[in-house]
Amino acid sequence: MALVSAEGLQPVAVTSFVGRRAELSEIRRGLSASRMLTLTGVGGVGKTRLAMRAAWELRRSFPDGVYWTELASLDDGRLLPQTVATAMAIRDSFTAWTADTLADRLRERRVLLVLDNFEHLLDSCAELVATLLTRCPGLRILGTSREPLRIQGERVLPVQALDVPPGDTRRPVQELRRFEAIRLFEDRAAAAVPHFEVDDRNGPAVAGLCRRLDGIPLAVELAAASLRVLSPDELLRRLDDRFRVLISGNRAALPRHQTLRASIDWSFGLCTEHERALWARMSIFPGSCDVAAVEAVCADAALPHGEILTALTGLVDKSVVIRDARETGVCYRLLETIRQYGREVLHTTGQEQELRKRHRDWYVKIAEETRRQWFGPAQLELVQQARLNDANVRAALDFCLTVSDESHQGLRLADAYRDLWRVGGLTSEGRSWFARLLDNDVEPSVPRIRALASASYLALMQNDLATAKGSLEESRKLAADFGQEQSATLYQVCEAVAAMQENDFSKAIVLLEEFVARHQDTEELDWLASALLNLGICHSVLSDGERAMANWNKMLDLCVHHGETWRRTWALWGLGFAAWREGDWDRAEAFELQCMDAQRVFDDTTCAANCLETMSWIAASTQRSEQAAQLAGAAHTLRRDRSGPLSQFPFLTEYQDRTQAQARQSLGEERYARAFKKGTHLTFDQVATQLLGEPAARTKSDRAETAEHLLTKREQEVANLVAQGMSNKQIAETLVISQRTAETHVEHILTKLGFTSRSQIAALVAQGKK
Repeated sequence: MALVSAEGLQPVAVTSFVGRRAELSEIRRGLSASRMLTLTGVGGVGKTRLAMRAAWELRRSFPDGVYWTELASLDDGRLLPQTVATAMAIRDSFTAWTADTLADRLRERRVLLVLDNFEHLLDSCAELVATLLTRCPGLRILGTSREPLRIQGERVLPVQALDVPPGDTRRPVQELRRFEAIRLFEDRAAAAVPHFEVDDRNGPAVAGLCRRLDGIPLAVELAAASLRVLSPDELLRRLDDRFRVLISGNRAALPRHQTLRASIDWSFGLCTEHERALWARMSIFPGSCDVAAVEAVCADAALPHGEILTALTGLVDKSVVIRDARETGVCYRLLETIRQYGREVLHTTGQEQELRKRHRDWYVKIAEETRRQWFGPAQLELVQQARLNDANVRAALDFCLTVSDESHQGLRLADAYRDLWRVGGLTSEGRSWFARLLDNDVEPSVPRIRALASASYLALMQNDLATAKGSLEESRKLAADFGQEQSATLYQVCEAVAAMQENDFSKAIVLLEEFVARHQDTEELDWLASALLNLGICHSVLSDGERAMANWNKMLDLCVHHGETWRRTWALWGLGFAAWREGDWDRAEAFELQCMDAQRVFDDTTCAANCLETMSWIAASTQRSEQAAQLAGAAHTLRRDRSGPLSQFPFLTEYQDRTQAQARQSLGEERYARAFKKGTHLTFDQVATQLLGEPAARTKSDRAETAEHLLTKREQEVANLVAQGMSNKQIAETLVISQRTAETHVEHILTKLGFTSRSQIAALVAQGKK
């Protein structure tokens, strides 16, 4: 379910909205009189578009945000709280999302939450909404559905079709344009056929089309798109024929259901054989997909690989398939009503099960390829792509649960997706899938060994020690039975974290050091980095700053060497934290600023909140008490809205309490409260901009000092030689090292400083010498 912020609503709402002013006024009045308003109506009548426009126009009435949650592709109601949290950009992996925990997070916020297309989740949605409305007085909910929730406090607004001209008389063009359906048809027709206008010649046919389609927006849009191949008169004749067939076949159907079905039947009939086959097969994708996915899942002897692109282009031209250009590339999707139609067609062919299997196999392949690339330079792109694939991954996992003998494939998929759930703030969802898959397939297997380790890892992220220990106990036994010594050691990281949660840091250190020694040269890089991170925390808590710094430096070097981003930010945070504990304020701040800079790109809100808090501790330690209070306020807002409580790291609470008490004593309670409140209104990006500045605004001394603190002595030597214009080969000869070592040093410098070119290194060195 993609987040649609207020900013994201504007272009969609403005460019695709015609009429509906009366309904918009009704929505405004409805949300003033009731805390939940549900827009109801037949599919295609425009509920979603109307809600989107209303959300945009109401955005200023909700200072804490307007959030869009699209539910059409969500089949499991148990994931509803997690889905809403994700849509609200709450990236908290440590909270088990339920109606109650979501209510706790929204209790003090003035928010408009839009729940789009919830008719298939009525029970789950009713339970969630009832809890939220009871406990969150500032919350308003706008829903769209083919039927209401029927809960106390819900107000229902039936969405009617667009008005159409009566059929009793011929009307002049200007009078026709007063009808919403005519204006919509003309707008969409002009997009299909440039310069199209309703005129005296085509006006009667256009009016007839809109009447026959009962003014249902989706049907009107489909008709307008077909002007690429047929004139309005030809469209009207074909539609008349189709209506007579439909009505004679099912007189009991509601007229609007007849009309919408007829319009889609008619569009389906205009497609080529290959286009119809692809339409049906693409309905297997509940979310967006790229061309590679379409080709892998949909092609076979009946629809050859070489014909896919031609058929896809035809469906895009006919407005059956929606083309979305994204940063990660071009994606394609079907509107939900169109997809449901295609699924019915697919079911009649007897191919549905085979297509679901192909779909599952493709996303298992994609997930495992993502895991192979995960600890590397493509990490940011992989996260973005994973979010686009979420709905498809859910469908693949559901297939593994509903078909016998397929759960082991689901375990492979879930294991590969573990870090993607963790980074995306979807820990609760990941845990739900692991629990169901592990309960469904109890046969001992190697995929089960790895899945148990990953399941325990996610359980520990939410402090569920009992569940984690149960998974660890089974995983150890299975690993011994299967002789999987390499896999067995993965659990040592989780066992160590469990020990840390029980304050047994000495035991954790033994487990983690043994793991690190065994896995220095394996491909388990994500587990290795996690072990080094937790070793650093253990040593720091035990006041062994030197060993803490050594492990975090190893972690940073590992991440830099592989071009990894996510855990690199944690290494930078840890180095800054350890330096602060050692009283090295300048170096601590340099590391935290680098962490902050990296987080502007990666957006792991838990690490970002840790960074803000550590910066606050540094400020308090250096007598910048007002800044300490502001940073604490900003961290408080980030944790409240998106990250999760500091109590997930209980050994850090002591430092937070001590430094804030120090700031309070320095400022006095009143000044501290003002500074803290000011900080609560700052976003992470605003704080980062203030502390880091835009590239042109940062001073040469700031940059030079940052480099001095972050770079080793050898790296500073290499940076000076880069500034002299030397190549890697020349640097190697000057320092009597291999060329590959010189290249590695340069890569480390670029990564540590967040640079992309050697010229930036040269400019920084030059600034430091002035």
